[in-house]
Amino acid sequence: AEDIITEQVKLLYKRHKNTTFSWLRNIFHDCVVQSCDASLLLDSTRRSLSEKETNKNFESRNFRYIETIKEALERECPRVVSCADILVLSTRDGIKDQSIFSVGISPHILLKTGRKDGRKSKTNVVELFRPNHNKSIFVVLDKFGAIGIDTPSIVALLGTIHSPLTHPCTYIYEMTIRIKHT
Repeated sequence: AEDIITEQVKLLYKRHKNTTFSWLRNIFHDCVVQSCDASLLLDSTRRSLSEKETNKNFESRNFRYIETIKEALERECPRVVSCADILVLSTRDGIKDQSIFSVGISPHILLKTGRKDGRKSKTNVVELFRPNHNKSIFVVLDKFGAIGIDTPSIVALLGTIHSPLTHPCTYIYEMTIRIKHT
């Protein structure tokens, strides 16, 4: 299954080039809200709004990449690989491909598989875990600090998911001021 994911990631990267940024952003938006269970991928129902359609996840995109990989997997090994595992493994492989393209090398990181897909969207708790994109860096640091992410990790995380190629990072100046004082 991992070979199929790796192959599909390479094909998608060749075709679109922006896949890595989409996967990074999507895995962040999924995992920061209680777990990496692919609940971000669930669609809205008549009764509830999905995570991917909330204002907090406005920059999440390219869910079709996961659907493309899932279709390839289902042809070879139906009902075996969860969307949660696809999201995590495709992100890993996308980063690896991007690193090879950018700097020529990248380590292969072994990841445990066997994640279960979430069956319920966690829209009601997105507000608790994700600061608005236009909040001050102090709010961002407090919000992520509350879930155990320290300042250097927040800087790395925001620098990665808010690549200048895909999203203007409005926090940089304020972030550098805050880091000098901590």
